[in-house]
Amino acid sequence: MVLNFWATWCPPCREEMPELSQLQTAYKDKNVVVIGVAIDELATVNEYLQTSPVSYPILLSENENMDLAIQLGNEQGVLPYTVIIDANGNVIDTFLGRITLSLLEKSLLKLIPQ
Repeated sequence: MVLNFWATWCPPCREEMPELSQLQTAYKDKNVVVIGVAIDELATVNEYLQTSPVSYPILLSENENMDLAIQLGNEQGVLPYTVIIDANGNVIDTFLGRITLSLLEKSLLKLIPQ
C-alpha cells in the first residue's frame, strides 16, 4: 500500500499526484493500492478533484489533523508525506516531501513478487 498525505494548498503535493495515479494504474494488477489522505476541507478537496482527477481513492482527514501521519513517522508534520506499507502492515519506507514515480517503484519492487 502507498499511503500519501497531501493538501490542496501544497504545491509539491499537487505535483506528485499524476505520478501516484500512474503508479496505481501500472501496478493495480500486482496488488498495489494507492490511497490519498487529504488534510483539507471537503469542499476544497472535491473542487480540486473535479479539475484534477486521480485514479486512486482519497480519504478526508480533518483540516490540520496529522495524527495518523505522525504515528507513521511524520514527526515534523511535513506535506506531502508518503508511506509504503507491506501486506503484513509493516512500514517499509517513508518519504518526506515530493516523491517521484521512479523512487516509489524502486521501493515497491522489493515487495512485488517477480
